[in-house]
Amino acid sequence: MTNGNERPTKALEAARDVLKQLVTIDAALLTFGVSFVQNITKGTGPTGWIDAATILLFLSLAFGVAALFRVVSETHSQSGTINDQILRMAIVLSMVTFAAAAICIGIYILQAPTQVTTTPAPK
Repeated sequence: MTNGNERPTKALEAARDVLKQLVTIDAALLTFGVSFVQNITKGTGPTGWIDAATILLFLSLAFGVAALFRVVSETHSQSGTINDQILRMAIVLSMVTFAAAAICIGIYILQAPTQVTTTPAPK
């Protein structure tokens, strides 16, 4: 069992690991989106949702990086704690904006028109 002095360190390590994963997913989704943006904008679907998702992913990435910097700062301070208000706010904002981006992507997918292929009538 860990003593009381190791708990804040373990909590900061866990927060760091979660944030690194979230930042990686944000970056991957942004890369994927940028790669296919021409195909998306040529479609007849509601591209506003994709625009909103892209902005939200950028925000999530920015908040995630800010939170990672704060985790490093808290880890190297004598009284480092996961309860730092700035750290908590950055983590929550990163997760909320990521969830909102995921919702925007889901709405885009649900509202995107499906291609209907018609076969010529036999003569």
